[in-house]
Amino acid sequence: MKQIWATPVILWLTILSVNAQLPSGSIAPDFTVLDINGQQHHLYDVLEDDKIVLIEFSATWCPPCWAYHQSHALQDFYAVHGPSGDNTARVYWVEGDPATNVNCIYGSAGCNGYSYGNYAAGTEYPIINNAALANAYQVSYYPTIFAICPNKRLQELDPVSAEEIWERVQACPVAYGVNNAGVFEHDPGYDLPEICGTVDLAPSFLLTNLGSAPLTSANILLKWNNNTIESIDWTGYLDTYGESPIQFNSFPVDHDGTMNVVISSINNNAGDEDFSNNYKNSFFTIAKHFETQKVVLKIRTDNYGKETFWELRDDTGKVLEYGGNSLVGPDGGGAFPLGVDAGPGAYPSNTLIKDTLDLPAGGCYSIHFVDAYGDGMCCNYGNGYYKMYNIDNPANPIIVSGEFEAYDRHAFSVGLQSSALHDITKSAAQIEIYPNPAYDLLNIALDSDKAQVVNVRLLNSIGQTKQLITNHPLAAGDNSIGISVANLPDGVYLVEIKLGNQFIPQMRRVLVQH
Repeated sequence: MKQIWATPVILWLTILSVNAQLPSGSIAPDFTVLDINGQQHHLYDVLEDDKIVLIEFSATWCPPCWAYHQSHALQDFYAVHGPSGDNTARVYWVEGDPATNVNCIYGSAGCNGYSYGNYAAGTEYPIINNAALANAYQVSYYPTIFAICPNKRLQELDPVSAEEIWERVQACPVAYGVNNAGVFEHDPGYDLPEICGTVDLAPSFLLTNLGSAPLTSANILLKWNNNTIESIDWTGYLDTYGESPIQFNSFPVDHDGTMNVVISSINNNAGDEDFSNNYKNSFFTIAKHFETQKVVLKIRTDNYGKETFWELRDDTGKVLEYGGNSLVGPDGGGAFPLGVDAGPGAYPSNTLIKDTLDLPAGGCYSIHFVDAYGDGMCCNYGNGYYKMYNIDNPANPIIVSGEFEAYDRHAFSVGLQSSALHDITKSAAQIEIYPNPAYDLLNIALDSDKAQVVNVRLLNSIGQTKQLITNHPLAAGDNSIGISVANLPDGVYLVEIKLGNQFIPQMRRVLVQH
């Protein structure tokens, strides 16, 4: 644990600002370049042909760059989605170091630096030797991978498999049909998955035209638990890939729920030809609760303990305590593919760390974990985790996590903040839902501390009720409820469980997969 002081934090942020890369959501700089075979490539021409573009900025002397190249992830992606596949994407590999020459790309004699091998051998996508291009994209570490959508916006990707790349670029808006609008760059207006106390949600997004016809009108709904909170009748004029920011008014919530942003109609009810991108759902659960102001934090590092950093914040965002490698910092996720140095506070690998968090008062707090490489603490490179306990009950963790990507954040409450919260805590039951994924029957096991009734709803991804069980009696002790999912389409569903007169239901996500 470390205490907070001002000067080193400001210095670190200054260094980051000097070396910061183009942030995700930026408009990609255009370029026209020649590859090593003399072929010309113009980025915006490719994008205007509705292609997704991947660019890997690399260096021949970089060990992780060579390791990623040898994984053939981009080659596999190109084979499936390039010109010889479904023709939806293009891939470019760029040597971005001005200190090396083209011989280094071939791993041959005459390389004026160092090369791990022949990057051109077996590579079907274009290879470009152009340090000016790396400068234009403000590349500060290798490898850096950008996915550029047809609307010219980019997002940075971690060095992941071909399948994971394809999954992530599905967020790209791609034009289709005549009348087609979509919700993109969605921000739920709250960066934690749990609700603690009363939270004001203020969602926003970019209304994007994906049709060949101009987008001139749209009706947009904001819903909470399937109840309409706000309706916006937008009018304007957007050509294909044109964008208009949509900002909803903030609204308070103090319980679990599902927030839906929906484009219900466009162009005077002309009919949207692809409804799949017309909505975004955000799921919120109630924050876990600790009885005392002393909370035990246990961390088990993975094989790369120096990649971990964490912060404890109060409900205003103020950092109260932090630990781990300060060189990673709160914004370090995915930013160190070359390997981060073991800076101040760095943890050893495969080590158990125990800390007691002394919270100043009852209220709402959040824990934030960062992994420098973007692969979490579990489970690819060691079985790391973090757990949080009441200090007087170190055998039963309240929060358990560790399998995430670059960032993990959780809200929690401390102390008995109100009689309502106390009543909710007393009426809670131990709940287990299995199997997950479910095939034909979803089982809900409830260990209730008293006789009471339970109401259960199964909601689909757009908040529609697909199954409903009302006033089902529970006995004190073990209970079981079965829900048939045999006739439901594959997808993610939300199970809402409300015990007795409890105002705040518990929410669990499940996958139906036949």
